[in-house]
Amino acid sequence: MSKPTIAFLTYDWSFGTNPLQPNGCAWYRCYLPMTELKKFGWETGMGFPGFDPKHGYGLLIPDQKAVHGWDIVVLKLMMLESIVSQIPQAQSTGQKIVIDIDDHHAGLEPSNMAYIATDPKTNPKNNRDHYFKGMDLADALITSTPFLYNYYKKEYPNKPIYMVRNGVDNQYFNFRKDKSGLYPTVGWVGATPWRSNDLQTLNPFIGEYLEKKQWRFHHSGHIINAPTVEEQLGVPHKLYSSEGMQPILSYTKMFNRIDIGIVPLSGVQFNRAKSFIKGLEYTAAGVPWISTDFEEYTYLNKEFGVGRIAHTKDEWLSHLEELSNQKLRNKERQENMRIVKEFHTMEKRGPEWDKVYREIRDL
Repeated sequence: MSKPTIAFLTYDWSFGTNPLQPNGCAWYRCYLPMTELKKFGWETGMGFPGFDPKHGYGLLIPDQKAVHGWDIVVLKLMMLESIVSQIPQAQSTGQKIVIDIDDHHAGLEPSNMAYIATDPKTNPKNNRDHYFKGMDLADALITSTPFLYNYYKKEYPNKPIYMVRNGVDNQYFNFRKDKSGLYPTVGWVGATPWRSNDLQTLNPFIGEYLEKKQWRFHHSGHIINAPTVEEQLGVPHKLYSSEGMQPILSYTKMFNRIDIGIVPLSGVQFNRAKSFIKGLEYTAAGVPWISTDFEEYTYLNKEFGVGRIAHTKDEWLSHLEELSNQKLRNKERQENMRIVKEFHTMEKRGPEWDKVYREIRDL
């Protein structure tokens, strides 16, 4: 039997990098799964989409024709109007079309830049309505959380829906050393324009606590002209530092200045659907962390003992106070890492990806 073949197609790239690097969504849902599938005998590829009516979707090679002949094509964050006509044509060639879903675009709020960027009113040719129509047409959908799985199972009761949770690849992270003693640096990694008033949920009590303790706060991921974490979180200026967002291969270094990580989330549906990937990233970087009590983070904590969950202001402050103990921080980050290595690496997800895509190929 010939090798199964699969192509991951997306426009989710960090343009301007050399070599070209995928953005975070394409990294976790395309590039890392692709590398695991190779271990299971798949012929794989990832890149920009190239389309031909006679051959369906192909992998576009710069300055060359697209490479066609893929059994399965995974479309990631594809929102162009053209996919509505292209998907049926590709299916007519025998290709199985899959849409991978890692964010709940149906639950976006106007406070999140993605709401405007994917709004049909402001972007008629490239928007979430086309994305949803692509889901209508696809042979199968793959989700990353139970929330997304249940949502789309209800939307499409007769369509194959799968779930493979996110995993982290530890080789790209530096498991840092914590030498901060009684004055750890609290921090957050992310970009404020793509949040839904998340940091504001901890304002003003986190800033007040930091000022009382004289602890610093570091933000990794600032974008020029975007709202700062300093103002959204209410951190005293003298205790605040930041650095800019980096492409994925440098992104993992952005955890190096943080001793305690936070994952604040506001109560919007978009956040309820989120995976626990930020917690896995903190763990891989050697950073103990605290999260709002949302589904996937609570699951990671209750089922595996990884991370800390805060339901209230007092619990946030209590966790921070406990983590002021450097010996406890070191013990916790080591234990978190041990469990994540055992259960939540991309290598552990490999058999799941292989099983799901073989099922889809045989639909």
